[in-house]
Amino acid sequence: MKRRLLTLLLTLVFCVTSVAPGFAMNADDLGGAVPAASAVTQMSATDKISAMEKMLYGTEQAGALVGRMDSLEDDVYGTEQAGALVGRMDSLEDDVYGTVTSDAILDRIDNLYDYLKGSPASNEAGFLTKLNAIEWQFNESMSGGPAKTRIEAVEMMLNGKIDEGSLSSRLEALANIAFTDGVISVESVTLPKDSVIKVEFTEELSSREDKAGEPVHFKIADNVYVNDVLVLPKGALGEGTIKKVVQPRSFGRDARIDVDFTHVYALDGTKVPVYIGDLAKQEAKTAAGAAGAAIGGMIVLGPIGALGGAFVTGKAVVIPVGSTTYVQTMEDTTIQGMVYQGK
Repeated sequence: MKRRLLTLLLTLVFCVTSVAPGFAMNADDLGGAVPAASAVTQMSATDKISAMEKMLYGTEQAGALVGRMDSLEDDVYGTEQAGALVGRMDSLEDDVYGTVTSDAILDRIDNLYDYLKGSPASNEAGFLTKLNAIEWQFNESMSGGPAKTRIEAVEMMLNGKIDEGSLSSRLEALANIAFTDGVISVESVTLPKDSVIKVEFTEELSSREDKAGEPVHFKIADNVYVNDVLVLPKGALGEGTIKKVVQPRSFGRDARIDVDFTHVYALDGTKVPVYIGDLAKQEAKTAAGAAGAAIGGMIVLGPIGALGGAFVTGKAVVIPVGSTTYVQTMEDTTIQGMVYQGK
């Protein structure tokens, strides 16, 4: 009877959390952990677990939520944290578990989520900021993908093997190699509205193959600083969508691919909204000179400064991998950046 009662209580809690307000966050993944200030989507406990799994592993994990939370804590901390789902149900917990727990699982979820996400206003680097800073310090570039895979890649580069232990302890070990005393100096700064950013396409776009609504992936081509604080590292990822594809038409009119650039990810995972504005267009024109191609309202530069492959037979449009263009920020954005300390 007590076991059935506990099951009913746990089910009730997760039903409630699925609609309960959380952080004003988007639930896509923790790689873009902090959204723009205008974001209003609030996350449930279930969304937070999914976001943490995507950030660490690249995909959501199967199984009950409690078990998934236990696995997250075990991977990050090296041990599961004690906890129950509903406050302190002392007598019932004592019968079921043989002990009385102290931390509710909702607190465990929030604590781990905050640890991984970090805070732009904090004076300490969060998990994601620390990982990005370490990777940049060794390679002067960031990569995308699951955090666990990225930690393993840095370990293989340095030691020729993947280390054992919790992700937090392994990250601290890498920080001690990358930075003096393992200290990453961070500072909260504001990236101004209309800051111009050079970006590079990471996949080919083709008017013959691609369709409206499909995702567009790109990365930041050059480091962006606010004074001496690195906020947008080279290699940091960006996302957008194909807004429209127009096929070749009569009277010699070429095909066109309209791209809607939406955001880039900052050093701390902040989603920075971007678009192709007048400043970005002017910067692209200046950089391209006669070597750029006007495609869908933007000037695109080829991988080596010229866009020889931009147009193919039949006047279809191809934007090759490595092509670059410029975007600009839509609003002032607060970011936890890394104070440049030299290599």
